[in-house]
Amino acid sequence: MPAEHIIPPGIKITPDEPTYVPTGFAAREEGWSAPFLSSPFNEPPHPMESAKLIIVEFEPDPEAARAAVPDPLVWEEGTKGLAIIGDNSQMPTSQVFQEGMVLLTVRFGDRTGTYVPYIWTSTDEAMIAAREVSGRPKTICDHNTLQIMGSQASSVIIRRGETLMRVSMALEKPAPPRDIPFGGDWYSVRKIVMAEEGKPALKQVLRNELGGSFKSHSVWKGRGFVEFPGSGFSAVHRLNPKSTGRAWMAHLSWDLNWAKIIWENWVPSIQPAQER
Repeated sequence: MPAEHIIPPGIKITPDEPTYVPTGFAAREEGWSAPFLSSPFNEPPHPMESAKLIIVEFEPDPEAARAAVPDPLVWEEGTKGLAIIGDNSQMPTSQVFQEGMVLLTVRFGDRTGTYVPYIWTSTDEAMIAAREVSGRPKTICDHNTLQIMGSQASSVIIRRGETLMRVSMALEKPAPPRDIPFGGDWYSVRKIVMAEEGKPALKQVLRNELGGSFKSHSVWKGRGFVEFPGSGFSAVHRLNPKSTGRAWMAHLSWDLNWAKIIWENWVPSIQPAQER
């Protein structure tokens, strides 16, 4: 069991108002994200209009779960993880895309919530929006879709021919939406590195309160399976599920709105591994 983690004090970095407002010729058109005359996505809210998901609960390797959660968040000891793959529609970032992710329960001070250490998406619009704004570590994957035949549902996250995550389940009976261990506070850690050598990075903890916006259209529960086959690209295989628990196939929607910056600080751009 690791020693109790005390949150380091944050400092106020991001101002409440711009410190410079261009005028005259400088006040020409500039969009939300580069390229500024044709931004690939707009400012929030980004409503998830439809997410058809396979959700599988698993017991992660404790050491890997602790390592996957960045400071100042900490993994909530003994909690289960969720492996999720879905066919999504979220405007204005992407009308159609696949997304796969791993969710872990984390603690920040006296509050617990959800953190996403690994997440993949099949469109660059969804990836750029998550990395630049939401602080989620999205990378690109090949595009695949849910496969449903009879009472079996399955899906896979593949990147350049390598399988990173596979989930499947056998549907058994309807379930109430409250059964899905979803919602509440979602945390992310955004780290903005500087281009000049030797400069520290800006690290922020963001919190999205999604709990009240979730809507359920259909939920089925059953027997599930998850595996992370392994790849040199991603460390997700280190989570090495010890056992698989409950599973659901769900059709959900929710609103991804503006986040709150709840902690920020200047940190080293790279934190080397500590010798044991």
